[in-house]
Amino acid sequence: MGQLERAKKYGGLLWKMAIIGGAASGVLLMALSPLILKVTALSPIATGYLKWMLLFCACYMVAKAINMTTIAGIFPAGGDSKFGLICDAVTMWVFAVPIGFFAAFYLNLPVVVVFLIINLDEVVKLPAAVIHYRKYGWLKNLTRETPE
Repeated sequence: MGQLERAKKYGGLLWKMAIIGGAASGVLLMALSPLILKVTALSPIATGYLKWMLLFCACYMVAKAINMTTIAGIFPAGGDSKFGLICDAVTMWVFAVPIGFFAAFYLNLPVVVVFLIINLDEVVKLPAAVIHYRKYGWLKNLTRETPE
């Protein structure tokens, strides 16, 4: 409806909610981790892997929540879906997959380290998402005047 300032305000509100929601999700996952570890019937090695993987997931929940809300929600709603496509494709196919492949099959790093590397794409794309958000290049007037 051409209300760009209102869209900015709501975008900021959604961004704050993503930060709070991501932090709350991370804390909740950490709180539930002992229970998750107790109810799973895994070998001691697999249990150790799971423990670290849950910790890593809890730590990057804020980045994931911000990225999901911003890249998949705010930007397309503001008229910019192209940024998300480019950002996700670059971080996945230039960073996470090749470096994860190299770490697993050439460096023979432990499973948990490879898991961390593959999941760092959320952290890697966060600065680009924040910069793009703050520049408001995503904010476009999606309406047009209708002839009377």
